[in-house]
Amino acid sequence: KLFFKETIKPQHSNNIMFTIVPVLGFSLALMFWGMMSSKYISYYLLFSLLLFFCMTSLNVYVILLSGWASNSMYAFLGALRASAQTISYEISMIVILLFPAFLQWTFSWDNMFKGYGVMILMVPVGVAW
Repeated sequence: KLFFKETIKPQHSNNIMFTIVPVLGFSLALMFWGMMSSKYISYYLLFSLLLFFCMTSLNVYVILLSGWASNSMYAFLGALRASAQTISYEISMIVILLFPAFLQWTFSWDNMFKGYGVMILMVPVGVAW
């Protein structure tokens, strides 16, 4: 309903990319739910922290393509600025999240959350963030 309720497209935009890029961004956001651990889960992700880093880096391309699809120089420059800002935030997030991973010698969300060391580190990590 969100994508098909009212289609307002710029006159000179790339219509295919203008429609596909929001769907790609939404599906990327929904893929993060697959990494959450549950007692009903049927698979085990060994390196889920690395998968999280890879999936968050794909968000930069969604932002960049959304500005490019409108064929407006202002939107494209805004998308370049937003993607550069996203990259800088991702670097700090990766450094902050790798610290507890190296302390516990694991890249799995399940193993990290089972240890009490991560809960002790949440206060200083929250302050640093």
